[in-house]
Amino acid sequence: MKSTCMSMLSAVLLTSFAAVADAQQAVILVRHAELAGAAMAEPKQLPLSAAGEERAKRLAYILKDSRVDAIYVTDFMRTRQTAAALARELNKEPTVLPKGDPRELVERLRKEHSGQTVLLVGHTDTIPGLLKALGHSQDIKIEPQDYSNMFVVIPKSDGAPTWLRLRY
Repeated sequence: MKSTCMSMLSAVLLTSFAAVADAQQAVILVRHAELAGAAMAEPKQLPLSAAGEERAKRLAYILKDSRVDAIYVTDFMRTRQTAAALARELNKEPTVLPKGDPRELVERLRKEHSGQTVLLVGHTDTIPGLLKALGHSQDIKIEPQDYSNMFVVIPKSDGAPTWLRLRY
């Protein structure tokens, strides 16, 4: 528990530093939290389970002081619910987008959020592509039952980004 808190503290400090530096932007990526509901339900309407709601609260607690300037979610209920507690804490309205080309989203972030910290709440099938589009060279796999990943990416103008993979 202590090492997890230290890792999260490091991420918050790193993210805060990046938000201050004019030439950098930090991008924080998380998968939506745990799901509730039957497998037969409409996929876009599956809500968070009680465990997922707790994880969403933990995310808000961890990121509330990290100077998140913008929050992006997909048009799935679970991503919106995962970001909701942080959005309320920061008084920010999340931007809702359909799943799409990760390169287009990264280009949008570079244009609209230069020098800012952005949270992206995605899915197991969107986060790896977003990491690649942000310049991460390794393939990332997120297991279907793993909801604990938090990636912090600090793009650099002259090379590969700095990144952290944390658990929360």
